[in-house]
Amino acid sequence: MMKRIKLPGWIVIILLLVGVTFGMNQLLSQAFEGDSEKNGPEKEVEDSSVYPGLNIETKTEETALYTSSVSLPYTEHEQANKPINEWVEAQKKEFTSEVQKSKRTLEENGFRAHLNIQVETEEIADKLYTLEFESYQITGGANGMTKTKSFVIDLNKERHVQLEDVFRLNEETIGNIQHLVRESLSNNDEVSPYLFEDMVQDALKNPDKWKWSISQDHVIFYFDEYEIAAGAAGSVKAEIPMEEIKPYLQDDFADRLDVTTPEKEKRKEETEHSDEKAELDPDGKYVALTFDDGPHPDVTPRILDTLDKHGAKATFFMLGSQVEYYPSLANRVEEEGHEIGNHTMNHQDLTVLGREEVREEMQGSRSIIEDAIGHAPSLLRPPYGASNGDVEQVNSELGQSMVMWSVDSLDWKSRDAQAVNEKVMSNVTEGSIVLLHDIHSSTADALPQLLDSLEEHGYQMVTVSQLLELQGEQGVGPHYGN
Repeated sequence: MMKRIKLPGWIVIILLLVGVTFGMNQLLSQAFEGDSEKNGPEKEVEDSSVYPGLNIETKTEETALYTSSVSLPYTEHEQANKPINEWVEAQKKEFTSEVQKSKRTLEENGFRAHLNIQVETEEIADKLYTLEFESYQITGGANGMTKTKSFVIDLNKERHVQLEDVFRLNEETIGNIQHLVRESLSNNDEVSPYLFEDMVQDALKNPDKWKWSISQDHVIFYFDEYEIAAGAAGSVKAEIPMEEIKPYLQDDFADRLDVTTPEKEKRKEETEHSDEKAELDPDGKYVALTFDDGPHPDVTPRILDTLDKHGAKATFFMLGSQVEYYPSLANRVEEEGHEIGNHTMNHQDLTVLGREEVREEMQGSRSIIEDAIGHAPSLLRPPYGASNGDVEQVNSELGQSMVMWSVDSLDWKSRDAQAVNEKVMSNVTEGSIVLLHDIHSSTADALPQLLDSLEEHGYQMVTVSQLLELQGEQGVGPHYGN
């Protein structure tokens, strides 16, 4: 029979404190992982991306202490995904660590930290891609921190392109490239006043530490905020025209750059029904289902199929970063009579940005959506529902109506079909605007039963614009349902 050991009270208290601290670390480090979702799809999906072999997912997180949005491209090749995933995970771990350090300050000031990782993609030759990442985090204070990272992926060879694959790295070439970079920085009037020459020299010393990417027109070298210049300069780029740097390229790589990149899939012409407005019975019972953060190559088509079976219409608030990859899906949403709204370019918390940055987030997404479907969206839903005077002012100037929601399905939190249905049906009423997301497979699983339940209660599903028109709403939002 084992004897029970009685510990002194002070030891028990220490053990409890250690346990609480360990638990907090675990919660913060696991917050981004979700319950079951991992980087990339859970199963093979149809490749509808305009970048063959390359897909993208945007994952968002919202807690009492922070919000986050991470756009993550992925391929079916693990060795191509691994360096990207490792860099993204490092940014997230750094952020959660800073959140933990700033926890008391954040709670006292009522300020939520924010992490945004966005990516710009360019196909520079057949299945040869440049991915330019920007990571922005703010955990307090007036300014956040921006970091950049680029990857060049050759999916024909299923690997990342290294510096020696691009340049003939002899002593003469390295010296000439260093000279071109310094010259580019000195000629940049917005950057040159803030440069520290000794830091520039140090950053360029070792080619193994260069951060670079390549486009059809330039080779770009990146420097993080404070790396070579005062903070006022922010993160810095040196763009070297291809004609100047081409003499230092490897011959085979230079030949590949001469290959004409296949043009993106042509946009289908706008159909007449997109402008048609269904006549609604003033005495009818209507709700507006809205889906945020897509389009997603697997989930969005499933949702569209279900809506079609029920003759239901919905509104999709799309991210420009997602539409850029899946314009044909956005076009399908439009063609099937649904409404498309603006959800910004990269799902940033607009309330922590300056007015011009807010405008870039709205306008960038607006332009990409317009390219995909033939007309600009008239509705905006700010990420996380976060808005302030600057956000409302810019939104008004762009002529968009701001649309929030009145019923939150919490599908982003539960990831459970039954929980989603119960949450919606226990809160829905006439005129409700329901928040859902077309990036979670569990939401697609929930939709058939949800539509059955809504129809059994006499509801018809319409777009937000149809609902607001019926309710006689005028002018720029924000608009909430009943």
